[in-house]
Amino acid sequence: PPPGLSLLPFRPPPGLPHPTALPSPAPSAPAAADSSSQRVEWCIHHVFSKLKTSAGFALVSPPLQVGEIPDVRLHFAPGESWARSMRGRKGKKMECEDEHGMAGGSMNGTVRLKVGDLRDTTPLKFNLFVGDVRQGPFTCRFGEWTVHTFQIKTDWRNHVEKSGSLRLRLEVLSE
Repeated sequence: PPPGLSLLPFRPPPGLPHPTALPSPAPSAPAAADSSSQRVEWCIHHVFSKLKTSAGFALVSPPLQVGEIPDVRLHFAPGESWARSMRGRKGKKMECEDEHGMAGGSMNGTVRLKVGDLRDTTPLKFNLFVGDVRQGPFTCRFGEWTVHTFQIKTDWRNHVEKSGSLRLRLEVLSE
């Protein structure tokens, strides 16, 4: 504290425990599947309602650690099939504007990997899973491009769980 000021002891609001009494959160690092791979999963809860709210624009994951690369975000765009199946309030079909991230520019949608500030040029090799369906292997070179786009080959709507969640998973492969 600045000279002349003293800190008062911290008191939590009424009804809440002191922060030191709370258990520390588990580390959010992705779990290793085995010695040769690493898995990172993004579960999009209530995917249909989120896409409806976003008017078909891409949904963005929280920052993820993918392999050795920090601050990776997945962008899920639903694709033209989903956009055609949705109707606006006045019964008009939604437009598919790929350049703005809406609908995704492909029939079954896309998954984009985007990195924040990356100085490492090591290629990232991985498989992409939509539900339990594997695509790949793919290779990203983030030293060349900060965003890589991958077409979804299967209709992702068939892989939405009963809870309304869609799971997208990357399985990082070792070189």
